[in-house]
Amino acid sequence: MTKAEIRADFLAKRKELSKAKKREMELEIQSRLLMSDSYRACDVILCYVSTKDEIDTLGIINAAFANKKKVAVPKTNDDYSLSFYYINSLKELKFGKFNILEPQDDATLVTNFDNSICVVPALCCDLSGNRVGYGKGCYDRFLKDYHGEKICLVYSENILTSIETESTDVKVDTIVSNLYVKHT
Repeated sequence: MTKAEIRADFLAKRKELSKAKKREMELEIQSRLLMSDSYRACDVILCYVSTKDEIDTLGIINAAFANKKKVAVPKTNDDYSLSFYYINSLKELKFGKFNILEPQDDATLVTNFDNSICVVPALCCDLSGNRVGYGKGCYDRFLKDYHGEKICLVYSENILTSIETESTDVKVDTIVSNLYVKHT
């Protein structure tokens, strides 16, 4: 299957998931991430702000605030690149490009990524850390120059044996699913 076919298939499967099953798997994924050595050791967490169909990251973001970690969330630029900005509360978000919550205009840009992890969205991924996102390449543009740990959140049933890749694709280092954490 092509990436476009995989994307369409997994978008449809995600919409079919019951709210109860989705929530059960999300809580497992959140717990596995928050218990991981990578999360516990980092000072900064770069994390996407989930939409209603994605794996919920609001619990992760709130836990990071409670754990006194710096939290930064992305803003999509006009060229589809990402810039991350610090937030101190979910109340500091507003709807932006693609109707996704992003930091307000007065937020502080992250320029130092030392001791950070980046939580990356995915519709699915393979066992080697290749992922399928939404097709705009926003995260791949950012991740090509990011040297911290790249972590993908995904339902275990959305992990494939392999995915066809392109030269611009950037693998994640760690897959966190509702069943396990796998380093790629």
